Amino acid sequence: MSSLFRRIRRRIGRTRLTGIPLRRPSSIILVFIMTAVMLLLFAGGVYNIMIQPPVLLPTASNPIFYYYGLQEQSWSESFVAILLFAVGSAGGFLSYRSTRYAYKPREAAMLLAVGIILMFLAFIGCEYVIWAKRGL
Repeated sequence: MSSLFRRIRRRIGRTRLTGIPLRRPSSIILVFIMTAVMLLLFAGGVYNIMIQPPVLLPTASNPIFYYYGLQEQSWSESFVAILLFAVGSAGGFLSYRSTRYAYKPREAAMLLAVGIILMFLAFIGCEYVIWAKRGL
């Protein structure tokens, strides 16, 4: 039985698609793609694709960018959420990178401070969006 598996594995190993280079994609590209998918899912991309809400809500005076109430959302709300989540993720990444500068305390402190500020701004932005949607 093991010789059968060896023959199959050898044949699969020799099989190649001619003319199509099969290279492993860059890890940086994979990280960016995974981050974009994560941000889309967190910001309600599946809801937007399934329900197809309007981008802006027309009113008599000015267009409104968000629904009142927490049960629905518009495309503009999703875009704002993606931006805020990206800012928060960038802050987390900068805070993580600050640990690599143990022998350069000034650079580590600056990266950590900028990372914490970005995460705080993202948190405040998300809270403001929820506050505005609730109509308070």
